[in-house]
Amino acid sequence: MQSNLFKNQSHSEIERLWFSDTFIYSDSSEQNLSRWEVLQAAIHLSLKINSEQTLSAIVFFQQRHYFLISCLAIALKNGRVILPPNTSEHTLKNLQNEWPNLWVFGNDLPSEYQHQYQISSVQIEETITSIKSAPPSFKLDELTRFFTRINKSEILLYTSGSTGLPKKVIKTWQNMIDSASLAISRFNLMTPCFIVTTVPNQHMFGLETSIFWPFFSKASVWHERPIFPEDIISALSVNTQDPALFISTPLHLNKLLAFQLNWPKHLKRLLSATAPMPDALAQQIEDQIGVQLFEVYGSTETASIASKQSTSSDLWSCYQSIEFQIISPSKYAVKTPGGNTFQPLNDQIELIDNRWFRLGKRDSDLIKIAGKRASLTELNQYLRSIEGISDGVFIQPKNTTRLVAFTVSTITHTEIQKALRKKIDPIFLPRPIISLPTLPRNEVGKILYNELLKNL
Repeated sequence: MQSNLFKNQSHSEIERLWFSDTFIYSDSSEQNLSRWEVLQAAIHLSLKINSEQTLSAIVFFQQRHYFLISCLAIALKNGRVILPPNTSEHTLKNLQNEWPNLWVFGNDLPSEYQHQYQISSVQIEETITSIKSAPPSFKLDELTRFFTRINKSEILLYTSGSTGLPKKVIKTWQNMIDSASLAISRFNLMTPCFIVTTVPNQHMFGLETSIFWPFFSKASVWHERPIFPEDIISALSVNTQDPALFISTPLHLNKLLAFQLNWPKHLKRLLSATAPMPDALAQQIEDQIGVQLFEVYGSTETASIASKQSTSSDLWSCYQSIEFQIISPSKYAVKTPGGNTFQPLNDQIELIDNRWFRLGKRDSDLIKIAGKRASLTELNQYLRSIEGISDGVFIQPKNTTRLVAFTVSTITHTEIQKALRKKIDPIFLPRPIISLPTLPRNEVGKILYNELLKNL
């Protein structure tokens, strides 16, 4: 096998992990899948893909097993998997223009994709049923050949576009496997555990935590992407024999606190990423849920590279074999075993040594008006802390020095300005303030600025 994840395991251990152990948990035990069944379903599905050109396929599935089987089948055809940063009409149209012969894996397709080649969940379920009716025996050499065959196949991700246009990032299966091995070691995922995550497969953090981390470790995973509180608790309760790991975002975790949920006792750890976790929120989460909260740091370009326990330290601990290259004071590039080149970090960091660093501000976070500096993150926190505001964000449009604030609120603009004057320098007071029913965010809660600017 191309990965070294199982180099110290015997044939019987590998067979048990891939052939016997449950990998994906579903609503009933009859629908559970092993890793071997996932691979065999992908082989069967690949036979249904007849593409005369180099296969390019966008995968919309949120269900983890449909998504993984699709991606593996595409890789077997030496195709490229395309994962959109969001499903806005503008984004989907751009992807269609770039890849005119696009195949689409998903149900209920957007109108822009109604006439593309489609693989739906019905066809995937047919392959799963076929496999379960006559399970193929496990063969280690077939497993090795499978990953040798797909290791150079590409996965195209896009940055969120929260600070501009989405940027294309190309990873191979081998890149992703190598990156996953670092996180698997950091979070001890070669000890069985059960992962439930709210992050979409199409986001790098979701791709890592719901697909690559569990697939190449001893973790199992819930087949759906639960959003509502009762669905999250129900999902966590499906597998009680293994310690549970719940993975989400600061925005989602904050919303869950309001429901005063009865979290299951086998929940042992929380992981959060995609946005900075305020210290007060981290403490509140640990106090209410009663388990340790860890943050994961990374990017679409690098995948995850470091972690920290949110309430105990402001220092980030790098995964093994992470290399830094200085660009300028507080500005670094990073290279991982899963990356081919050094990638500049968007954040300023204070490198303590080869293992530890302290995170500074994101380059796009710092603004300067009339010689004074401020952090947009801090301004946003002030704005959202005002009673009567449920959501809000500052932006600085191009070709102007004034800030604009967008809010979802039940109070007047005058009241908002009055509250802000108590907390920020008058030079940073927003002109104008624009009220909206909701702010446009992607599936991990990041603001879609291009969509927001349409309201100016």
